[in-house]
Order: sequence, then structure tokens, then C-alpha cells
Amino acid sequence: MKKIMFALLFSIFMLSALTVPSMSQDVTVAVSVGDWFMYEGTLVEYEADEGVPFPPNEYTQELYTYNETDWQKYTVTDVAGSNVTFEVLSHWKNGTETTYELELNITSSFGPSEALTVVQPNLEAGDQLREGYDFFVWPVPPRIINETIMFEYELGSRETNVLDWYFPVDLWAPEGAFVNNKLLWDKETGVLVKYEQITNGTAQSATDWYFSIIRNELVDSSIAALVIPEFPTGTVMLLIFIAVTVCVDIYRRKKLKRQIG
Repeated sequence: MKKIMFALLFSIFMLSALTVPSMSQDVTVAVSVGDWFMYEGTLVEYEADEGVPFPPNEYTQELYTYNETDWQKYTVTDVAGSNVTFEVLSHWKNGTETTYELELNITSSFGPSEALTVVQPNLEAGDQLREGYDFFVWPVPPRIINETIMFEYELGSRETNVLDWYFPVDLWAPEGAFVNNKLLWDKETGVLVKYEQITNGTAQSATDWYFSIIRNELVDSSIAALVIPEFPTGTVMLLIFIAVTVCVDIYRRKKLKRQIG
């Protein structure tokens, strides 16, 4: 029973890690009906203990989606206050296409990375993107924009906001469990241009481990200035994501040491 509770709590956290209460303030939406954004998701790496299914649980569907689609196109169909509605067209590697409707609030969104497809525009380093909240008895820290950088797009450099949100979850899962989200938004429009998540966690019990890296990038858009080059040549991405590599190496070494011991 204890193992089941560990796995259940971790699974719930994976779904709710991007869930926050509403922020009571005036907001501005910088996208319009008809705007569209095409993303390519990639399952960069996946490792799991023997017997762990793929995806590991019902709350990690992004792993399957990014592995099995060529692209996903988000088209704005409605803007009402702080709410933005998208029609999402997914083109699967088997040649089929599916659509669904996604409605999000740019100050209070729920679910995986797509819930942050659009945030408030013109945020500055130090601005709070999402409030902190309590997940059962564990405090989840607020998400605050780390920095604003000049990021290289196909048509030139633009100011881009960066969120590096690392959350250890070994309060209720085994030592070394964590979720690390890195997100980049165009400052002027608040549109998500790059997302990467690294997870080191449990799948079905406290001892069933999996490790994953997923990445989602904006590769085409009705707003041409937001498109990321296919093969970025700058060193900015290296500087942004190098800390992730260090964290992964440390935790994987810890896990290996526990297995050997």
C-alpha cells in the first residue's frame, strides 16, 4: 500500500506541477484569433526499470505524444478576457490527424506544457508567473521569471523570458526524484517558443523508476518573427540548459550507487 501511495502522489504531482490558483489582476493577451503556432515535440531520452510501461502512467501522456507526432498546430479560435481558446491539430507519424479544443487562462492554467502555450506579455525578470500553493502538506514555490535574454530566431534576436523551475519531490518519493521544467517565452507576445522537461521519478511504485527528457519547439508560426532556426548556432541554449545536464548526472549517479549498494 505504501508503494502505491508513493506512485499515486508522484503521478498527481506530475499533472498538478503546472497547476496554480488564479491571480487576481488585470491581464493583457497579446495573441489574436487566427494566430497559429506549430510545434515539434521530441522524446529526447527515456529509460525505465524493467516492467515499467510506456508512458509510465496516465499523467505522462506528453512522452507518448512527443514520440508519436510529427507536429502539433495550435490555432487561436477565441480570446475572451484572460482566456485563450485553441484548436489543436496533431499530425501523427502514422499519417493520421486528430483535433481537439484547448482553453487556457494565461494566469491560471492546468496540465502539462500546453497549458503555458501563452502567458502574459512583457513580463520582466523577477515577475511572478504563477503563485505558490500547497500540494497536500508540501509547499510548492511560486514560479518567477529568472531572466530576460536575447534569443536568436530565424529573423533575428528578440527579448525572451526564461523560467527554470526545478522541484525535488523526494519528500514523498525516494531520494533523487525531481521534476525540472525550462520554458522560454517571447517577451512581446507571451508565446511559448521552447520547452524542456526532465523527470527522474517513480512510475507505479516507489521502486519503479523512469527517467525522461522531452522537448517542444516552435518551428513555424503566423507570427514569423517567433520561429526558431532548425539548427541554432548560438551558445545561448547551451548556457540555459547546461545546469540540467549537471543535475541529471548527479541524480543518475546517486541512483546507480543505490542499485550497486
